[in-house]
Amino acid sequence: MYSIDFNDGIAIIGHSGSGDADISDKKPTMKIVKVFHGKTGGGYLTQFYPYTGPVTYLAITQDGNGNFKFVAAEGVNEEGKILSFGDTNMRTRFTCGAREFVTRWSECGPTHHFAAATGRHIDTVLKVAKILNVPVDIVTR
Repeated sequence: MYSIDFNDGIAIIGHSGSGDADISDKKPTMKIVKVFHGKTGGGYLTQFYPYTGPVTYLAITQDGNGNFKFVAAEGVNEEGKILSFGDTNMRTRFTCGAREFVTRWSECGPTHHFAAATGRHIDTVLKVAKILNVPVDIVTR
C-alpha cells in the first residue's frame, strides 16, 4: 500500500517484480526505467494488469512472541486513475472503507510484502491456517 485516496475510499496497492501472469487481465509488460524503486540506477519493471473484481490479500507475519500468523483481507479491485510509473497498481475498495482498513491492517502488524489473489479466498486461508495451527487476523471480508 503506498497511497490511500480517502476522498474516494480506495487503497492503492502496488506490486513490483515477478509474479504470476494469471493475475493479469492482459499480457504483462516489461520496461526499463532510469529510477528503479525510488533509487538511482536503472532496472526492469514488470507491469501486470490485475482483473477488476474480488481480491484477497494475505500477509505472513509474526506475533509478539515470534510465532507466525496470517493477516488476510478481501476487497474489490476497481477501475480508475493510478500513478503511471510502470509498476502494477490495484485500486481496492474494502467494505470498511480505506481509512478503517489501513488502521485495522496496520494494527495486525503485517510485513511490507504480501500476496494478492483474484477472488475470495479467506475460507481457504482459514482451512490452511487450521492445518498449520497458525492464527489468522481477518481484517475485512
